[in-house]
Amino acid sequence: MSTKSFGTIKILGPGCPRCMETERLVMKALSELKIAADVQHIRDPREMAKFGALFTPAVIVNGKVVSQGKVPSYEEVKKWFSEAVSK
Repeated sequence: MSTKSFGTIKILGPGCPRCMETERLVMKALSELKIAADVQHIRDPREMAKFGALFTPAVIVNGKVVSQGKVPSYEEVKKWFSEAVSK
């Protein structure tokens, strides 16, 4: 299976344990699905406010808020990427 290219994924959060777990799940799913993506962890509150996510951790996939205020399940994370790559 070849590596697929993907857009940008932003994880918004101050670096708390829930934010770090969200980042770990994102990286694990990308690796398992063999998807190359630009992953950024944004910790600056002013920068986070620009995305309109009110709660952290938040995940932005290609400019769209897909999750906020909770650690998503691993299956949920994989679904975001599988659906986006298949389009």
